Amino acid sequence: MKMSRFAMRAFMIAACLTPTAFVVKSAFADDDESGDESESAATQGEAMTSADLPKKRRAVLEGLIKNDKILINVTAREMPASPDILNLGRRTVPALARCVADNVDNQLRASCANLLGRLGDKAALPALHSALEAWDAHVRRAAIDALRKVPDRSSFLPLSKILEREDEEGGNIAAALDALGVLSDKRAVPLLEKHLRDDKDPYVRSAAFRGLWKTRHIMARSNVIAFLKLALNSDSPDLMLAATFSASEVRAPELVDPLVRIMKKSPDARTKNRAVYALGKIGDRSATAALVKHLPKVRESRMLNNIAFALERLDSKAFFQAAEGLITHQQAQIRFNTAFVLGDVRRPEGLPLLKGALSDQNDGVKLNAVSAIGKLDTQDGVALLEHYVDDSNAGLQQAAIYALYALSAMKRTDLVFKKIYDAHKDKPEFASARLDAAVALGRAHDPRVTTDLMTCLELRTCSAWQVDGALRASNLPEIPGRVLVTWVKDRPEVTDLVGALKPQGASTVALGKAKAGLALRDLPGTINALDLAGDLGDQSALDVLRPLLGHENARLRAHASVALARWGDTSADAVILRDLENAPHDQLPHAVRLLSRVNETAARTRLLPELVKRIAQSDRDLSVAAAAVQLAWDPDAGVFSLLNALGSTERRERDLAEMYLRRSTHPKTTELLRRALSRETRTPVRDQLRRILDLRAAAETSSHTATGMPMQAHKYHR
Repeated sequence: MKMSRFAMRAFMIAACLTPTAFVVKSAFADDDESGDESESAATQGEAMTSADLPKKRRAVLEGLIKNDKILINVTAREMPASPDILNLGRRTVPALARCVADNVDNQLRASCANLLGRLGDKAALPALHSALEAWDAHVRRAAIDALRKVPDRSSFLPLSKILEREDEEGGNIAAALDALGVLSDKRAVPLLEKHLRDDKDPYVRSAAFRGLWKTRHIMARSNVIAFLKLALNSDSPDLMLAATFSASEVRAPELVDPLVRIMKKSPDARTKNRAVYALGKIGDRSATAALVKHLPKVRESRMLNNIAFALERLDSKAFFQAAEGLITHQQAQIRFNTAFVLGDVRRPEGLPLLKGALSDQNDGVKLNAVSAIGKLDTQDGVALLEHYVDDSNAGLQQAAIYALYALSAMKRTDLVFKKIYDAHKDKPEFASARLDAAVALGRAHDPRVTTDLMTCLELRTCSAWQVDGALRASNLPEIPGRVLVTWVKDRPEVTDLVGALKPQGASTVALGKAKAGLALRDLPGTINALDLAGDLGDQSALDVLRPLLGHENARLRAHASVALARWGDTSADAVILRDLENAPHDQLPHAVRLLSRVNETAARTRLLPELVKRIAQSDRDLSVAAAAVQLAWDPDAGVFSLLNALGSTERRERDLAEMYLRRSTHPKTTELLRRALSRETRTPVRDQLRRILDLRAAAETSSHTATGMPMQAHKYHR
């Protein structure tokens, strides 16, 4: 019987595909460890025992830098772990790119794409662009996510084709919109606007909004306001919430009406609060009437607080007029919240209202009023508070004492010591109150509580940050040694304190712990010990640390090289700079934190010219990281590079600059940013500077709030 033309064609296609099917089976065979052992080696793949596998993975790992084809035929069993690959840094990019292009295991292709995104090298872009056409949706998603981390305008067309695929998954479309948003490409704006306006999938619409928000620096301000209004007026809870965050940064009066509507109508408490917060930041007086009218309806302290600060910014007189009625409201909860808010506003106009609240029948209202008086920017409340120093109500008494302590700028230490700390001596039931008093006195470096603070650190009943200043200021001879013993007991949070106190023998102990950590393969413990060795700077430490300059673990090598450079070993400088350039982009923030530990003038003088060279490089991740190190060492000089990055046309560069400016721990950074804001004329940069200052203020308030002291809440509760 003759074959039909159709049957013959089918037979030939099947014959052609047979070798491919064989290869696929061979490539996947090692994934099934329970396969039939009687199968031929050609079918099953290379047979390996559990002892052979580490050797094979090691061989693959060692070949990654030398052979860019090594991952083409590797199986999941043979693939080295992601941390080990990232440890080799950006030198692995050619091999990973070939993995994405030529390996047939979709899981491995996705894994390699993910690693390329973390490495951040633009040499990987062609391979990632090709992967956007992969049959497997997970491979496409990994490539999209990687392109978002390595933004480049050459990715616009490949990403836009994802949006055109009729069979594309919603998650991938949303991811592509996110990625388009960080390209800083004007061609992306119409696509993002279309999906925000027309798409039915709320997840996709939210992604389009995020993309537009990331693109705002290259859009006309009127267009930015238009898409924010669209989101605020939408029926999507996620869009409304996201837009309230954005509105507080843009601060456009055109957004007042939709924000007021959200304040009145939204069922979500967080969205309502964010809307009020944004109204306060916008500062347009047209919102005053709506805020005042809404105030009596509030039954939630956070909303009351936000409205109070919004009104203070818009019309403080209107707020105090409204508060006058609330502080005498028939419901105790409203009086309670109003007293708290009057303290947080910190305006002397609140004192007469709080004075009246001191006669309230509810003890909670009275206690809030006492605490609030301690927060006001006036000494006129001192006489009122003195009446409660010996009150029979212990809570009221302590609140008054701490309020007076705050108003005295922590000068009335004897009051806290005698009335709380000493008065509760040998009374176990008051141990918590006594500890609170000790922490409060420790902030004033009162030597009478140092021993108790050291004990509470040892017992973990207080945190290192609560006692750090007091222990640094102490003259008691046993404190350095006790702090060292605490560190030895796996307490890395006191590393900086040990380095500052420099107890006798600390260097020997640190080096011993580093050696033990190496022997036990305890990477975190070893790194912590190396940092301490760098702080202590004992000459004997240098001989122990030098061999680590050639260690295979990049992070361990980095900490050792920085410790050596701090104490004059110039051979470490080249290692630091080489590893900095090879580091995956997502590990550069860690490198910045590590280099920020360098306090020694000689080391900074040697390294700074090389860092300045890297600030001028085209690799913007490395450039901004180098600028962040300069900011830590010399804020007056370093801030200019980061301010330039804030004004970049590239979204990635702007976001990196914001991150490093927010994280900067130098006390001068805030002052420099305020000066920059006063001179800045570019609206998007002004918006971002205000945001950074707000976030720094919130972080500073959070980190400096001490147990036992009245909380100095920052002005908006978001």
